[in-house]
Amino acid sequence: MNKKYICLTLFSLLLSATIPVSLFGQETSKVSFGSFYSSFGFGAPVDISSPNTMGIGLSGVSTYLGYSPNISNPAQWGMLGFTQGTLSAGVLRYDAADNFTTATNSQFSIDQFQLVVPVVRNRLGVSFAFTPMYRSDFRQRDQGTFNPLPNFSANRFGAGTVFNTDIPEFESENVDFLISTIGSGGINRFEAGVGFRLLENVSVGYGMTINLLTLNNDVISDFSDQQFRVTQYNRSTDGSSIGHRFGIYAYKGQLFGNSDQLSFGATVTLPTTISADRSITSFRVINNQRVLLRLDQDDSDRDGTVKMPLEFNTGLTYNFNYTTNVVAELLFQRWDEAEYSFNTNQQGYFKNRVKTGIGFQYHPYRSESQGGFFSNFKYSLGASYDTGHLTIQGQDIETIFLNAGLGIMSWRSSSSVDLGFHYGIRGTQSSNLVKENIWGFTLSLNLAEYMFVRQRFQ
Repeated sequence: MNKKYICLTLFSLLLSATIPVSLFGQETSKVSFGSFYSSFGFGAPVDISSPNTMGIGLSGVSTYLGYSPNISNPAQWGMLGFTQGTLSAGVLRYDAADNFTTATNSQFSIDQFQLVVPVVRNRLGVSFAFTPMYRSDFRQRDQGTFNPLPNFSANRFGAGTVFNTDIPEFESENVDFLISTIGSGGINRFEAGVGFRLLENVSVGYGMTINLLTLNNDVISDFSDQQFRVTQYNRSTDGSSIGHRFGIYAYKGQLFGNSDQLSFGATVTLPTTISADRSITSFRVINNQRVLLRLDQDDSDRDGTVKMPLEFNTGLTYNFNYTTNVVAELLFQRWDEAEYSFNTNQQGYFKNRVKTGIGFQYHPYRSESQGGFFSNFKYSLGASYDTGHLTIQGQDIETIFLNAGLGIMSWRSSSSVDLGFHYGIRGTQSSNLVKENIWGFTLSLNLAEYMFVRQRFQ
């Protein structure tokens, strides 16, 4: 009976791995999961924004602000004069639909934690940070019908095979199946780095990262024919690697007037390969004891590689004066060289990704003149277009985001709070794919050790 159970479990595992994804949702109104497209490969890329540019939905690679740390560009870590830290969290709601059903998923996440400490004030600084890089949080349901083959029986296989057991003959009529998969995990980055100011207006930085991969898929298979038992198994993938990131930041003032400034920032994240291990396990009661069985003990593909793509991020920030600035950014990820050896079919969906965006910020608190209540805030607006890193059935999975932000500034201390509001559209319902309307809210708490000093640009 134990061999029979393992045989049918492996059969349902093979079925769930080869059938096309047709349904993603569930009838419940809300579930705590994220984007459907995070189920492909090792997860969807997570774009982390510095607190200052959270409201425009951009990374802030070229935008410097003296009272909150910048997590996107290591070069800015050497420019701070005082210890600073930030903690950011967010909530995303996905209203998703395909040609057959709809679903509403919600997701809460800790987006980043960072602490920047100056070693030599305004010259050399170190940073310690945690950020998610790729996130795989989803729930999908696959259902359909298959023919188990007429007159299929165990005696059709030779002795010594796993099928040479007491397996009843299948009926010739079709069998309906329902396979539910819950995915969680992704790749998280722990980073330690240093920033150094080479010249008054030029800084460079470096960050070394430890990348931790953890993917978990809980799968439940149910069949209309009782000869196929309800099976449940877990597929987990784990691994780690060392990564490297480099940054540069430069600025030039008084280009067209006495109070304007143009700043440039760029970072390069080198590709890194994770040597990963995958295990497929299931619990079974044997001799009245619950035993964990490893179903892929002898499989040759237990070990595999996950290669994260090369990333280049650059931007320009132009300050018209002390209170107004505009930001433009370009991000490129080379996904055509990324790898996910555990599922080469999904790896085939990868394509190079480009994200562009523009944002506008207004800082009335910087003004020399006294303002009213609303002059104590920072206001932000931004928009971005993302080509996506997936092409499925000839369709690019693109994303458009509109962003708005409000910064709450403190006159008694250097602390601040940044709020971000986001709305986006991802994917398409063409070719039986999924279209998502995304609503998001982010919150960042920024703390520093010194009493608040009004900042200009530097």
